[in-house]
Amino acid sequence: MLYTFPHRHSLSKRQQGFTLIELLMVIAVILILAGITFGISRGVQNAQARTKAKAELAIISQGLEQYKSVNGDYPWVTESSNEVTRAKELAKALMGWKEFDRSGSSVDYIDKDEDTVPSSGPRAFIDPEKLSYSGTLPSNNNVMPTDLYYTDPWGNSYVYEYRTSTASSWDNFGYVLYSKGSDNSHVEVSSDGILNATLRQNSKNIDNIYAGE
Repeated sequence: MLYTFPHRHSLSKRQQGFTLIELLMVIAVILILAGITFGISRGVQNAQARTKAKAELAIISQGLEQYKSVNGDYPWVTESSNEVTRAKELAKALMGWKEFDRSGSSVDYIDKDEDTVPSSGPRAFIDPEKLSYSGTLPSNNNVMPTDLYYTDPWGNSYVYEYRTSTASSWDNFGYVLYSKGSDNSHVEVSSDGILNATLRQNSKNIDNIYAGE
């Protein structure tokens, strides 16, 4: 008697592997998920940077208030100076190297003389180690820094704006202090120092981070 055995088929189509369409679908899903992950990660990093900028602006603001309580006014700025120059003057003031000379008929805003500063350095209103900065911090406390300024989490200078003298057209009750945000772009306030709604809503200012806000 002859016996017949069932024929064993080769591997099924599914067992042979993915089709080209299926592979393309898998790759597309992976790319979409990668894009979502990158977007979330970037958003978290930007949020963390903005939080850090707000904290650093609060430190600088506190230093400015202490400076005013001792010197009678906030640090002045040089007329027509750019933002980096103003940032350097701000750092010098908060490290104790700028003062008002009221000995004459007019008030002058001057650098302290290194020869009159004790070896421990002038009275500082802020600890530079609490902030990130660009430039060189002198190794000796009684040497005035010349190129140091505080930087925000994106590596750009914090913007400080205030009047140049008692006769200036500055109408703002206080100073203007902010970070330009991740785009490193801004439109400065006018000479009167008024930061109005139109200026705030400018496309270059929309991501600015202002002190006290």
